[in-house]
Amino acid sequence: MHPRTSLLVAIKKELLLFFVPPRQFLNTIAINSVVSLLFFLVSYYLGMYNPQLLPVAAATILLWTLADSSITNQLIFDKKSTVNAMKKDGTLKRLLMAKNLTVVILSIPLTLVYGLILVVIVGKWDVIIYGVIMAFTLIWGWLGVCNALSVLLPFKVINFKKIFGNRHMWLRYSILYGLPWLMLPVYAIVMSLPFILVGWTRADAAISHRLIAVMILFLSSMLIWQIGLLLADRYARRPHSRIKKVILEK
Repeated sequence: MHPRTSLLVAIKKELLLFFVPPRQFLNTIAINSVVSLLFFLVSYYLGMYNPQLLPVAAATILLWTLADSSITNQLIFDKKSTVNAMKKDGTLKRLLMAKNLTVVILSIPLTLVYGLILVVIVGKWDVIIYGVIMAFTLIWGWLGVCNALSVLLPFKVINFKKIFGNRHMWLRYSILYGLPWLMLPVYAIVMSLPFILVGWTRADAAISHRLIAVMILFLSSMLIWQIGLLLADRYARRPHSRIKKVILEK
């Protein structure tokens, strides 16, 4: 089978898996989406949200929606496919690419909804369109970070009742589940701070500056995505990698 055809088949399979019970990923994303959107709305109406960041609000809400262990620990949530990929192909790159592209596809309707809600609030289509473009610019780099974390710091998913009943697990699992929420602000600041400082992301910035900012961010984001895929694949190939230990654990 041609590599491109194989990837399309893998994406189709991933999409179908997301809609098959228990639909853990979709349920998690739905909850995160509501929480992230409500947090933005509350902070906006209370005057706690910086108006200068409204052009990138849709991107911010989307990234917070995707800041979850179901993505930074994605391979453990799909042990069967991971084991098959490691045994059959000897690489996780295609599997991770399929999962990443599926997340992007599922993010399209979410981001459009965020954009429409922001249009109602702000009343400016050009600002929202810019935010949606930024969302699909920054998502790639974040998925690259998630790929690296999925292989470098995978962890066995344990029932929360068991974790609460064992104090020795509290710190470890608090860090592992909270890691996406700690990493995302770092990623967003690193990617956006230079442009925010020079005012290129502001609503009143020159269109040429905003286009240059988007182009540079997109290239940087794609580079991080490719680096994340490469690091994840290279590390997973090691004989004693942590992902192999956790994925084969009964």
